[in-house]
Amino acid sequence: FCYFQDGSTIAMNTSMTNTSSTITSTTSTSSTSTSMKSTSSTSTSAASTSTKTSTTSTTKTTLTTTTTTTTTTTTTTKPYCTTRITFDDIFNQSATSGIVPNGYNNLNWTNAVYVNTSTMPLSGYLYAVTSVPYVATNPGGVMMQITSVNGTSFSFDSMTITAAWRNNLAWTIYGYRSGVNTLAGSFALNVLNRTTLTCGSCTNYDTLYFGTSGGTPYPGLANNGTEFAFDDLRISFDY
Repeated sequence: FCYFQDGSTIAMNTSMTNTSSTITSTTSTSSTSTSMKSTSSTSTSAASTSTKTSTTSTTKTTLTTTTTTTTTTTTTTKPYCTTRITFDDIFNQSATSGIVPNGYNNLNWTNAVYVNTSTMPLSGYLYAVTSVPYVATNPGGVMMQITSVNGTSFSFDSMTITAAWRNNLAWTIYGYRSGVNTLAGSFALNVLNRTTLTCGSCTNYDTLYFGTSGGTPYPGLANNGTEFAFDDLRISFDY
């Protein structure tokens, strides 16, 4: 199962340089003066001078280029794929029960056992199963530990869970990253009522702990311990 989650935003700025140029053109016509003088032996005529002046004109043209700044925002999405853990595909799996091996679904398991629910009809195991026939449990009610192989971070997305033998069983989850506790929660579980736990923000763990305590034995069952049962555990690596 793969989904997409919003990722980082990258802003790219593109600018055009502001350019202003001036072109000046000058046109001129020179001034010319002409003088004429006439003289005769009997009379003298006045000298006549004619002057012609042309005007010099200057034209100044300014060309302006407008600066345009374009900002392009690109939103990237980071894909994440949910790993669905059903305990039905363990290598060399026993037909009844067995230890969940280290490395199963890239996780290491401590105090984790898989159980064929058909062998435990009088228990809460049968009510926890969502993909037949196996569920997981914490034998003897001991705290279960799940760690990622090579310290890869992962999220806790969801799981289906019941109490195996007791009503009002106190179930607790802890999440750690690099030895720091960042998640803690408790829920009351019952034998006949299956609960689906989901969390959309439980991310960035390398270790999960599941613990149980208390509760009241359900009458008529084959045992009365503080075990719980779960199936369909979903996590997402690198989150």
